[in-house]
Amino acid sequence: MNRSSRDLIAGLTVAAVSIPQGMAYARVAGVPIEMGLAAAAIPAVIAALVGSSPYLVTGPTNPIALVIGASVVAPAVAAGLGVPVADVLGVALLAGLLLIGFAAVRLGGASRFLSDSVICGLSVGVGILVVAGQIASMGGPVSLAPTDSALVPEIWPLLVGAWHALVLADVRTAVLLLGVPAVVILLRLVDPRWPGGMLALGVAALVSTLLGWNEGSAALPMLDAAVTGAPSFAIPALPDPARLGAPALAIALLVSAQSLGAARSMGASAGREADQDRDLLGQGAANLAASVVGAMPTSGSFSRTALARRAGASTRMAAAVSGVAVLALVPLIGGVLSFLPVAALAGLVVLTGLDLIRFSLIRRAAATRGDASVLIVTIGAALWLGILQAIYAGLFLSLALLVRRSGRLQMVEIVRAGSRLVREIPIDEETGTAPAVVLHLEGDLNFAVAPELVDQLRAIGSRGARVLIVRLKRARHLDATVLEGLRRVCSELVEDDITVILCGLTAEVAEKLRATELGALLGADGLLETGPRLFEGLERAFARARTLLAPLSDQQIFRSDEPDTWSYEI
Repeated sequence: MNRSSRDLIAGLTVAAVSIPQGMAYARVAGVPIEMGLAAAAIPAVIAALVGSSPYLVTGPTNPIALVIGASVVAPAVAAGLGVPVADVLGVALLAGLLLIGFAAVRLGGASRFLSDSVICGLSVGVGILVVAGQIASMGGPVSLAPTDSALVPEIWPLLVGAWHALVLADVRTAVLLLGVPAVVILLRLVDPRWPGGMLALGVAALVSTLLGWNEGSAALPMLDAAVTGAPSFAIPALPDPARLGAPALAIALLVSAQSLGAARSMGASAGREADQDRDLLGQGAANLAASVVGAMPTSGSFSRTALARRAGASTRMAAAVSGVAVLALVPLIGGVLSFLPVAALAGLVVLTGLDLIRFSLIRRAAATRGDASVLIVTIGAALWLGILQAIYAGLFLSLALLVRRSGRLQMVEIVRAGSRLVREIPIDEETGTAPAVVLHLEGDLNFAVAPELVDQLRAIGSRGARVLIVRLKRARHLDATVLEGLRRVCSELVEDDITVILCGLTAEVAEKLRATELGALLGADGLLETGPRLFEGLERAFARARTLLAPLSDQQIFRSDEPDTWSYEI
């Protein structure tokens, strides 16, 4: 089978899954079903044509739908304003512009700041909210708007509503609510590539019709949908950034993490890397298209991307075919939707929520104590405060932990381990007691490590050393705070008749230091560049220490330590 045939089959397979998922996610968002179906059509084609990933499939997703539902739709409905379709399109427009801006300044790699722990925490929170919300909706309308008191968790009214709905549920409703997920799971076990969602909904519609559940005074609620499948092109009204900027930014961040994560994961498994900035551009273009064709905001979908890969997709045409197929198939099923019970679609939504709660991913996302704290905080914020706040809480905590880790000073002492052999040992109370002390710094030297660096150098310099050598070969990003700290502590050391030598400097760092007060203080002999030979800068620093401390021998000048461990030679 050639590449085109494989892409055609993969695209049709994905389309069969995208249609029921589009309906389900529209229900989560609280928008007309047409907006969910439209999101799986033209935006998917645009993202495939503009982006670079050979597998990434774009369309509506659960997290995006819940953000729209909780932050845009629910408040308007609670205020009696109806479904704010214009605001939903405005959010898609703003999110699209933000994503294009991200791509323009090449922020594709910045999506890594939304760590796996944040994404997993959001997925779990979204999954729990979706499941509880859909079960509760079977007992009557449920609002996802923020509760009146900040002390009341966001999840609480949904849990209460879900309990009441289960207790009072009509047997037919319970059968559909549980039967649809059961059918989909069974079909997945037979063959994951089968369109389980569409088949399960078809079975539900057929059973309901045969048993007369859609007739009479006791008929079950049916979908009220008149879907034509023809996109309604219209330029959306200019949105109000002050009112819609927060959900648009949250969606742009989610789209970046979801889409690039899915593209990177599938691409890595096949050995085909994608251009992250171009994929961001594709996602931005897809959301702009969504705002024009009356669709809800879109994102790259991990589940549909994985399905495309399993179904044999080999190029971006598979995703484009899926969008075209959705556009062609929707008119054929539009008339059937009126025979589909709402409870059946709710059952499919419940399954999509459960799919997000994957314990294997939770275990991996909680690999370290810091990761576990981010995961727990993100889940807690999602359930207590809402998805929007959870995104920002998880992002803030991840960045705080990153700064904390990058703020750890990486400094060791270099000691003699024999003739022309040295080794690294941790800084201890003996560091600085020999006439010459040699320190080695690694990693980022930014403002976060400056106070600790100054305190360490000051303490080491007070123990009697006459020469202090600091090797900066593997140190990076010396910022203004670090340079000022070094200038202050070196001034104090020089006043105490201690010679300070900075060695292992790259030409760029050496030039930077010569232009500072620190460079003027230490002079040319105190700024030693690295050379073509390995450890040449450190060797020159040793030679200068020997000259300054003559006639002492190396054994007297430098601290020695000769255990039977690994060493490296200079």
